[in-house]
Amino acid sequence: MNRVLEDVIQKNSANTERITAENTLGYVVSDNLSGNVAATSFDNTSAQGIVKHMNILLAGLVQSAVRDLDPSNSLCYLRVLTRKFEYLVAPEEVFTITVIQ
Repeated sequence: MNRVLEDVIQKNSANTERITAENTLGYVVSDNLSGNVAATSFDNTSAQGIVKHMNILLAGLVQSAVRDLDPSNSLCYLRVLTRKFEYLVAPEEVFTITVIQ
């Protein structure tokens, strides 16, 4: 795992505890370079599916759409609401955080 990503996870451990204590199902932190799961509150299979579908496919398409509209702009935050869940995706340069409520 990326050293920068490990430092971010350790520095924000209080935030992840707060996220899981509130009305959420869980979170996934993935490495953007390799697409691997760095930290999660789900089992490995579920976390890999979330990373594949939400972080790589959907967030990648939305980032491309935002850049097509304005090349100087970038995606900061993505919120997807379904009948059952709400997905909150925050792509960063080194990692992507996904919270499911």
